[in-house]
Amino acid sequence: MVNNVHHFPDVAPDADYGSGMNKVHGLFAGLLALTLVASAACGDDASNNQTTSSTSSTGSGGTSGGGQGPGGSTSTSSSSSTSGAGGSACDTWLVTYDLTGSEFVIDAFIDFTITCQEPHNEDHNMGPGTLTLRFADDAGAPAVAGPVTIVHYHMTQNFVTGNNLASVTTALETTAADACGAATGELTGATLTWSPATMQPYCRDGQVSCEGVACGTMGSPPANQPLVFDNDCSEPLPLDAFEFTNGVGAFTMVAVVTSQDSNQTTSMSLVGTQTTMELDPATPACACD
Repeated sequence: MVNNVHHFPDVAPDADYGSGMNKVHGLFAGLLALTLVASAACGDDASNNQTTSSTSSTGSGGTSGGGQGPGGSTSTSSSSSTSGAGGSACDTWLVTYDLTGSEFVIDAFIDFTITCQEPHNEDHNMGPGTLTLRFADDAGAPAVAGPVTIVHYHMTQNFVTGNNLASVTTALETTAADACGAATGELTGATLTWSPATMQPYCRDGQVSCEGVACGTMGSPPANQPLVFDNDCSEPLPLDAFEFTNGVGAFTMVAVVTSQDSNQTTSMSLVGTQTTMELDPATPACACD
């Protein structure tokens, strides 16, 4: 990666940025701003392996009920009944989204916009990853009203901020996985409202490191002493309402503040496009309440 050159803002070297996620977001206090929060993903994600079923079709047309997004694929189980498909407690749909176009914005002395897009190894790009939602079944398609949960999320955060004196690299894998729901919401009309408006457990693995003569100042980690996150699931990820179009084929989420202090505000917005959907062959009982 090529490290971009910027000027340092006027920030006290011993500034206190708090603890946990706010401390990491405060590193370099608005210049070498770091994110540990992107709740989104973009591009292909080999780590999200959903179970496929015996019959599948691919196309751009919609289906009854929730419908299918452009270019998405649909899978249905070989048998379905009111008691649920196969060994399921009930019928539900798993719909996976690519979130290319989502943005993480750092509003500070020097602003940064980190975009979920290819090439993922560019300094101010991030990704890939996926987000999977569980919908109730409505006559053989995802229901466009009722309960919805987040069952899987993965995002690779891999970006660089800095200047010629110090370059901070974020290299994190962020995940959430819960078959019963890492977040629970209600879809009414085209709006999915989360309650509570957080994703949890939300876990981070990886490190934030610094290279350059100014490392170790203004809240940055010292050179050769990275901040290490080993399955850190201590803080939830904030969410805002999802607004759907094309049934459940696409959604957007307006920017939600993920951290804020006297030096900077960070926020995240999401853009989701359906890539696959399948009738879950093994819906757990907790998802049928």
